[in-house]
Amino acid sequence: MAGKPFVIDGYSGPGGVGLALEELPVRHLGIDTEDYSDTYPSEFIQGDASDAEFMARFDSPELLWLSPRCQAYSNLSWANMGRYDWGQTPKERYPTFADLNVREVIQAVDPDHYIIENVATCDDLREPARLNGLAFGLPIDNCRHFETSFPVPDAYQSGRPEIRLGSGYVRHELAEVKGVPAEWSESEIRSAIPYEFVQYLLYYCPSVPDVSLPTELIQRPIGEFAAAIGGERR
Repeated sequence: MAGKPFVIDGYSGPGGVGLALEELPVRHLGIDTEDYSDTYPSEFIQGDASDAEFMARFDSPELLWLSPRCQAYSNLSWANMGRYDWGQTPKERYPTFADLNVREVIQAVDPDHYIIENVATCDDLREPARLNGLAFGLPIDNCRHFETSFPVPDAYQSGRPEIRLGSGYVRHELAEVKGVPAEWSESEIRSAIPYEFVQYLLYYCPSVPDVSLPTELIQRPIGEFAAAIGGERR
């Protein structure tokens, strides 16, 4: 265990990324301001991932994964339902990367490499990779943008997902697709990213070797996966 690359999972939530990391050849630590020690699948410490001084206390990891709050970058999304200023990015209402000290935290932690997750591309992300579920043969879109300190090609495919937010989907189906417990809250399930996203990104990370990327992960037909909902995920 000690020889495996160390990943710090900042803003971990209940463990969306953590559950994926459990299946990869790494050891990882979850950090969040809320206490998710009962749900996070590995070691968890309650603390503020925006506090550079606090984050600098930990051993410099091979990979720092940060999933800061992204409402400030989300216009037409479920995260901002009820807003009337749809044409404006609500940076005056929600914390931005600067407010959350994202760059300062990366510098203080001094990881070999880092990943910053966001729902949208924006001026605060530097040349992000764009991933969505359809590119991995999943019946969801779930588009996310990731700034990485190493090159990652886009994995994005246009199309109509079989499971769409706001379309009356069954909650457990979305949880099954993403590989998270159906007992999580609606917002926690929606915020989680699929295992495939994490595997894909770590495959390209130079400091995390031995992560495989099966060809069928990209080529799997959507219909085959949709038919398997309720059974074994992989």
